[in-house]
Amino acid sequence: MNVTLGILLPTRGRPDNLARFITAAMDTASAGNWHLYLRLDTDDPTAAAYDDVIGELDPDISVYHGDRIGFGASLNELAAHAERDGVSHLGMFGDDVLFVSHGWDRALIGELGADLGVAYGNDGLRDKHEPDLPTHYVTQTEVYRRLGYLAPPTIRHLFLDNVARDVGRYLENLVYVPVMIRHLHPWAEGEQVDDATYREGGRNPNIRKADRMAYIRWAQDREWKRRLR
Repeated sequence: MNVTLGILLPTRGRPDNLARFITAAMDTASAGNWHLYLRLDTDDPTAAAYDDVIGELDPDISVYHGDRIGFGASLNELAAHAERDGVSHLGMFGDDVLFVSHGWDRALIGELGADLGVAYGNDGLRDKHEPDLPTHYVTQTEVYRRLGYLAPPTIRHLFLDNVARDVGRYLENLVYVPVMIRHLHPWAEGEQVDDATYREGGRNPNIRKADRMAYIRWAQDREWKRRLR
């Protein structure tokens, strides 16, 4: 596959978000430079609506179906597909993202440069969380290859931005690029955008507690640093 960026997108229960995501990507990303890898759950009650969105927009994407395994594991599954396709860079995004700046993909890849690292843009929430937190990001496929994952297998959903920041810092190449990639999270949009996917995933207190502990254990383990050398 002769593209630079594999956009990795697990999604569930949000066909409208997918339509918005794909439309924004087609409007703003560099032509011919990207390919979308989409992961759908086989038990998703909105599966038919996803088919309608894909059929209507007719994007050039790769769609994978599987059991519900959580955001992190789904992300890793898509990264493996992109690696096999020979894609050089991977982008981790959620379906509540809206690409705003034209050429954001080239900007992130360009500022990342030849050295392994993590590049991220402005998610519109930098006043609500630590400003150097890459909630969505681009990295080289080689980083995934060395680690064997983008999401540590013990993490289901949350703290993956912390993982990406730690990886970028360790590689001494954590780059902020002033392109707007809005994160349309309830923090920004209000509770009217809250839904079952949020409540069962990122806003679930039990998942937050378990993923926080899993992240702390991962961060303290030297194995991931050894793999990146």
